[in-house]
Amino acid sequence: MNSAIKPERANPWAALACAASIVLAAADCAALEVIPAQTLARQSGCLECHSVYQKKVGPAWKDVASKYHGEADANQKLYAHVTTGRNAKFDDGHEEIHPVVKTSDAKRVHNLVDWILALPVAAPVDVASAEKLAKQSNCLKCHTVGAKKAGPAWKDVATKYLGSVGAEDMLYQHVTTGRKAKFEDGHEESHPVVKSGDRDRINNLVNWILSLK
Repeated sequence: MNSAIKPERANPWAALACAASIVLAAADCAALEVIPAQTLARQSGCLECHSVYQKKVGPAWKDVASKYHGEADANQKLYAHVTTGRNAKFDDGHEEIHPVVKTSDAKRVHNLVDWILALPVAAPVDVASAEKLAKQSNCLKCHTVGAKKAGPAWKDVATKYLGSVGAEDMLYQHVTTGRKAKFEDGHEESHPVVKSGDRDRINNLVNWILSLK
């Protein structure tokens, strides 16, 4: 049979538009200040009800981002939500006034909003800062991103924790409190703690590990 279907010619304008959108998205992500966004979220008490990956009292921020994704006025809506004390509806049907962020600096608020809205398409972390803290804390002695050493690969850690409610809180505790780590031969040792007292840098490291696939 000589009935092969001829492939359609590629549309150069579509390809150009696609490339342009990727460049613009990359530029937007590069403009984000990740750790300052996380700092404002913590200072405003957002972490009591939200986390990046897991639903707590409120939805996971990745789900918030997915909800707003594609809406032309997403930024304005979310900005208003975190600054004006609008009602938030809970699973049981009751409503409460959503707390407002603890700053009057519009630039800081916009950075927080941009960070949340970038979550479906961008790494929610400052990778360089996370890698620097991991190196300073000697994490690389026992871990790598993709290969098992004395400890598991961080990709496997991400797979383990992301199926659990409160994944970020559990991993944060694991790297800050010296909990016992069990090895293949059965012995246990206290897991070293990260060499930083900066909660936002540690949260960034935790979110980086959980973002690995």
